Amino acid sequence: MKAFTFTLGLRLAAAAAALLTLQASAMAADGYVTTNEAKLETIFSQAGFAAADKIDIRFNRETSIVDAALTTIDDAADWTKLNGLAGNLASPMVNMYFVDKILWCGDPSLTTIGCAKTPGNVLALDSSWAANATYGGNLAGHELAHNLSLEHLLPDDGSNLMNPTISTSSKLTAGQITAILASALVQIDGAGKFITIQPIAVLGAAPIPEPAEWALLLLGGAVVAGVARSRRRGLRT
Repeated sequence: MKAFTFTLGLRLAAAAAALLTLQASAMAADGYVTTNEAKLETIFSQAGFAAADKIDIRFNRETSIVDAALTTIDDAADWTKLNGLAGNLASPMVNMYFVDKILWCGDPSLTTIGCAKTPGNVLALDSSWAANATYGGNLAGHELAHNLSLEHLLPDDGSNLMNPTISTSSKLTAGQITAILASALVQIDGAGKFITIQPIAVLGAAPIPEPAEWALLLLGGAVVAGVARSRRRGLRT
């Protein structure tokens, strides 16, 4: 039985090494979640929102989908498929997808870092830009505001959240705030007004257990082997 336990450990270790190598090669194509919750709270509770109208941003627990073809949004077909995966298009919940790259949003572009239905409840963010300490929060707020019905605002001078080019400004006009508060995505309960967001990472491959998890699996294999050995001894007596 000791030989079996040792062999099992070697096989699991070899499998872990192979899968970790696969994970490393696929990682660059994965989307990853950065919620920017604090910044979103600031944007949708800024001066201009009455005290009773400040919006609480509530994130559900992060989920993921595995579809290598959707880690990069290349065309209208990708966008349509991404929308179809939401599964809750009729509910007042925003589906916030995090992808590796966005090369299409209405038309092809090499500079697009976010895309959203206007109005709607689906948006996609370039993961690396969403994680950017300077611009990530405004990127998420900009695309969320599209879902809430806001269009781009010109001139593109960096003075407003809805300028086509993301800047450090998160300012909203009184008219924009009125439009946001009229959106069906803004709900209300005993605590006040809120928006619910489901963050979804788009992965190129199924997630692989971390090394610590593999250690537990190896331990589990040894425990299983020990139980089997004990049972066999019991049968012999």
